[in-house]
Amino acid sequence: LPPSLTLVPPPRGEPILGILKDFYESYVIYQFLSFLIAVLGRGDRRAVVGTLARHADHLKSPYRCLNCLFHPPPGESDEALANAVLLECQVLAMQFVFFRPATAIVSFVLEAVGTGGHENDNQWAYFYSPQFFIMMVENVSVFLAFGGLLKFYHAVRDDLAWCQPFAKFMTIKGVVFMTFWQGLVISIIFHASDNSSENGSDDDDSTSGSSSYSANSIQHILICMEMLFFSVAHWCVFPAEEWEDGYKARFISTPGFGFKDFASDVNLIIDSGKRSMQARREAKKKNSDYSSTEDLSGGTAVALSCMDEADKSDEELDVNGSFV
Repeated sequence: LPPSLTLVPPPRGEPILGILKDFYESYVIYQFLSFLIAVLGRGDRRAVVGTLARHADHLKSPYRCLNCLFHPPPGESDEALANAVLLECQVLAMQFVFFRPATAIVSFVLEAVGTGGHENDNQWAYFYSPQFFIMMVENVSVFLAFGGLLKFYHAVRDDLAWCQPFAKFMTIKGVVFMTFWQGLVISIIFHASDNSSENGSDDDDSTSGSSSYSANSIQHILICMEMLFFSVAHWCVFPAEEWEDGYKARFISTPGFGFKDFASDVNLIIDSGKRSMQARREAKKKNSDYSSTEDLSGGTAVALSCMDEADKSDEELDVNGSFV
C-alpha cells in the first residue's frame, strides 16, 4: 500500500515517494468515481444522466462558479440538471488529482530550500509559514473532492445498493481523506507543543526539525497499522464475486475472520459435552435401578421357591398320612 512505502527507503527518498503517494491517492479518488459511474451506466454516460434525472427532485443545484462549464444550463430540464450535477462531481474529484501532487511538489521545494517558517521567534510562527498555508489549500481541495463524491453517492445510493456503495465509499475515503486529516492534526499538535517549549530553548532549528520528524514518524507508523484493517475492509467490500453472473448482494456485518463461526463451534462442543455427561448420568441411573430391580426380583424368587417347597411338603403329608 503506497502510504506505508515511505517507511521502507532511507529518509532522503521519503519526499519523492511522498509525491508519488499523493499523486496515486488523488488519482484513486477520481478512478473510484469513474468506477461508480461505469457500474451505474454500464459504460454509458447518458444512462447515468438518465438515472440522475429520475432523482432530479432530490438533486442540489451545482455551484454557481461552475456554470460556465454546463451546457445546456442546469435550469433548462431535468436531464440538464442531472448532466450538470454529474459534471460537477467529476470536476470536484478531478481538481484533487491536480492540486494534491502540485502542493506536494511545492512542499518538497520549500523543504529543500529550508523555508519552513521556523526562523521567527514567535511561538506561532509555523501557523504563518508557507507549509501551513499549503496544508490549508490541501484541506480545501480534500473537502471539495469529498463533497463531490458524497453528493454523487447520495444521488445514486438506491440504484447501487446491490454493490454496497456506502461500504466502498468509506473504505476509499478512509485510506485517503481520513489519513490526510489524521496527519494534519498530528502536525498541528506537534508544532504547537514544540513552539510552546521553545520559549526557553536556543536550538530552534534542531527542535523544529525533531518535531517535524516525530510527527511524520507517528503518522507513518499509524498508517502502517491502519493499512491492515483497511486491507481487510477492502477484501470484504470489493469481492470478485460481484461481477459473476447471478450474483446476489451479501451484507457482511463483520470482517470475515469467522469469529462468529468459531464461537458457534465452541458452543456446539460445550453443548455436546453437556449432553454426553447427561446421557452418561442417565445411563448410570438406569443401570443402578436395573440392578436394584434384579436384586429385588431375585429375593422374591427365593421366597417363592421356599413357599413352593413348603406347599409340596404339606401335600405329601396329606397323601401319606402322618409321619411315623
